[in-house]
Amino acid sequence: MAADRPNVVLFISDQQHADTIAAGGVKGIRTPHLDWIADDGALFSRAYCPYPICSPSRMATLSGLYPHTNGMVANHQMRPGCDLMRYPEGVRNLGDYLGDLGYLRGYAGKWHLGSGAARPGFPDFCSRSGDIDVDRRAQNEVLRLTQQIGVEIGGKEHGFEPDPTVYNRKTGVGPSLLPLAQHPSFFHMDHASDWVRGRKGDDRPFCLVYSCHEPHPPYTSPEPFHSMYDPDDMDLPANRHDPAAPALVAHRDAEQLKVISDWTDDEIRSMRAAYRGAVSYVDHLVGRLVTALLDADKWDNTLFIFFSDHGEMLGHHGLAAKGAVMYEDLVRIPLVVRPPGGLGYAQQSARVVSLVDLVPTIVQMCGGQAAEVLQGVDFSDLVLGGDRQVNEGVVAEFHSVNWTDPLHPLRMWVDERWKYVESQDDSDELYDLRDDPLELRNQVRNPTYQEQLDRSRRVLRRWCDETGDTWPEVIQPPPRPALLARPIV
Repeated sequence: MAADRPNVVLFISDQQHADTIAAGGVKGIRTPHLDWIADDGALFSRAYCPYPICSPSRMATLSGLYPHTNGMVANHQMRPGCDLMRYPEGVRNLGDYLGDLGYLRGYAGKWHLGSGAARPGFPDFCSRSGDIDVDRRAQNEVLRLTQQIGVEIGGKEHGFEPDPTVYNRKTGVGPSLLPLAQHPSFFHMDHASDWVRGRKGDDRPFCLVYSCHEPHPPYTSPEPFHSMYDPDDMDLPANRHDPAAPALVAHRDAEQLKVISDWTDDEIRSMRAAYRGAVSYVDHLVGRLVTALLDADKWDNTLFIFFSDHGEMLGHHGLAAKGAVMYEDLVRIPLVVRPPGGLGYAQQSARVVSLVDLVPTIVQMCGGQAAEVLQGVDFSDLVLGGDRQVNEGVVAEFHSVNWTDPLHPLRMWVDERWKYVESQDDSDELYDLRDDPLELRNQVRNPTYQEQLDRSRRVLRRWCDETGDTWPEVIQPPPRPALLARPIV
């Protein structure tokens, strides 16, 4: 019976803009491996993250529960206050659900869920690095590797240091200090690939999650990827001069978002070229993982899912990075799903789905029954070539960037045409995504759109009631402590 169940592989990139896959119609970008997978599977153009920051989005995705339910409403970091945001006790995740079905479960790369070296739900295998994902420095495998080759890394000890002789601190652009073979994401892929190849001849189903840092800033990919794109060939965002977005950031005091409306065109092109190089590096890693599955004779019976935890502003609306906004560039993410055996054709779906929908979808496709507690929906019909609407709309939340940081609470409701963003500071937004895909015309105070505004507010309130969201009340963090965070020694 176990041999009939598909293997599950999740490949998670970090902070990847939705429009970065050539198979989705994006010109001038090289993603041959993702294109090959999309040609035999489903590419979703309207997939959304549940929170535009790393830890809350990852926890919601793996648990199938929105942040207000699972309790992880901000990033975990190893510094005072932020280290109090820990993996929620008692919350089950995808690994737990598949473990109930007899799956082996492994995790490689970035975790960022506040459990130190532990990987709840994934006991069989992992590779670790950085201060946020270990209990002791000796567990940081990337740190050990860099010490062996004589390269000094610092900060959070992830190993993403740029070459200081050419690094541009303003744009965050410069090649990695580490060569490709010793680069952290490549290193974690070595471990993941070895684990997959070790499954050859083993009929037990498995679930592997591989999570890389790229294309998260700083843009310090290893060569040849860092220099793969000529900045002079890069386009500029059509909405880069939007005056409303910088004003919104200032109004919300959204410190992590970078206002770059004063950057030169050359600076923006340089950032976008390095970013595309990082995306192509991600695609290269996808190819390595697919090759391992082919070598282990596991590809045909594997449910392969590629997605990112959230997006990146990348100069759109005159902004870079992430934070307290809900623009499409930040909340819409790339999602490619190839079912076991493949579809035999390229399916492109414009139906609205959420990363919270992944757990119930995967559990159902693996022959299980999704737990009633899960807040997502099964969208396997779309994965298998259907076009049935599975969500009336989906929600994204925002609390704060890090626990004990200033609060900027938001809720977003988005359906197949409309987006509504509700705030607590009189900065609500309403966009008609069909007629205004660049989100340049906020219609929240336009009386012509009052009926739609009322409807969006009603459906958001109904969703809050159905999911137990106390919005507009939100969890309040404790006062910022004076004590130092737990040391990593």
